[in-house]
This record gives sequence, C-alpha cells and structure tokens, in this order.
Amino acid sequence: MQQIISLLQELGFSQYEAQAYFALLQQSNVTGYELAKNSGIPASKIYPTLNKLVDKDVVVVVSANPKKYLPKPPDEILSRFRNDYLGTVDSLSDKLNKVYSEDALLTSHIWNLTDYPVIIEKLREFVDEADATVYLSVWDEELDAISDTLGAAAARGVDITTVHFGAKRLGIGKEYHHGGEHYIRLERGGRRITLIIDDDRVILAHFRNDGSCDAVWTANSSLVLLAKDYITHDIYTIRIHEQFGEKAEKLFEKV
Repeated sequence: MQQIISLLQELGFSQYEAQAYFALLQQSNVTGYELAKNSGIPASKIYPTLNKLVDKDVVVVVSANPKKYLPKPPDEILSRFRNDYLGTVDSLSDKLNKVYSEDALLTSHIWNLTDYPVIIEKLREFVDEADATVYLSVWDEELDAISDTLGAAAARGVDITTVHFGAKRLGIGKEYHHGGEHYIRLERGGRRITLIIDDDRVILAHFRNDGSCDAVWTANSSLVLLAKDYITHDIYTIRIHEQFGEKAEKLFEKV
C-alpha cells in the first residue's frame, strides 16, 4: 500500500489525496464519513481532501443526500497524467531550445571521445547530418564502418570528397588515393581520420596500432578551416604527384 501511496504522490497527489483515492478503489460508493474510517484520514480532513479530488476529476459525486463518492478508473487517470506529462515535455522542449544557444556552445567547446564504437557512431551521425558537403580523410578500416551512411548522403545530394589511405574505393563523389600507407602507419603509429561536414563541424580521430583510440569534435570555425586545409593540401599533393610523378617526388625531397 505504502508504495502505491508514494507513487501517487510522485504524480502530484498529497498524502491524504493518495490515501483517499486508494481507499475508494478498494471500496467505492461510500460517504465521506465512511471513507475517513476506511482510509485512516482524520474526519476533519476528509471533505477538503475529497473536494480537491473532485476538482482534479479523479473522484465523482454520485448522490446528493448523503453525498457518496466513486473513483474514476485508474487507466483513465493514468492516461490523462501521461498525456499531460508528455505535453509538458514537448512544450518545454520548444521553449528551452529557444533559450539554449547550441551554436555558441558548439563553437566554444572541443568534445573528447575515447571509445571506438562511440567514435564510429559520431562519425556516422556527422555524415547523416550533412546537408551539402563532406570532406573526408580515411583509412580502409573506418571506411568500411561508415561507407553505407556515406552512400546515403551521396544519394540525397551531398557532395563528397575523400582522400583514401588504402585499397578501398567508395565509387561516389571525388576520390583521391594517398598511397604510402605502410610507411605512414609506421610513422604515425596508427591510422587517422578527419571528417568535415558543411564547412561547419569537424571530427578528428587517431586509432593506434595498440588498439587504443581517441577523438575530438567541434564546430570551432578555426579548427574546421585548419582541418579542411589539411585535406585540401593532401589533394593538391596527390594531384601534383599524378601529374609530375618522380619530378614531384624529387621536388618535395628538397623541402
């Protein structure tokens, strides 16, 4: 009984209101005097309590002389509470989101991620949210994990530019093969990924050869621009090498 009383109080019932409603469910069509005895509510408190329950449309009066009381069915009451609660949540969501400045929060923070599945899920979320452009520098392992969501983005008209480290190809958008994966993996101790969507947000991750990983993401415009410059620089390097081959290699060796 006490658990039910406590749960009713969580829905906004007072102690006496909860006791009265619970007692009416057990024995209805009773007078206030009878209900006071059945519920343990003091006689001086029973009628003010019943009046509040009537006002809340939880209890109804079924006769006038003497007044007798019936509880409304629990399913009806709980359904109303559920609808009222969800309506309040929806209303608050609209109002609070107007106050909450998401753009200001995103541009002033760098968010850290350390778990591989979480990082992959964030990458997929980014691509799913892309409206216009995706710039991506990626290795085969992570390309496998996000290729389907990249395909879906391309299908809805997102322009995708990818720099690949590895043998895989998407077959969508503009693709560039970096090459030298073995030496880069040894030099860096693992793989990296850079993903920029809509020139608005970036996520950068490092997947180490020992299995550990970490990532950061942000909407900070300076970091977004820096990451895009990094990918663009790789693309220019790849295109120069494709055009000039060994001459380009010798040129860069002198830098």
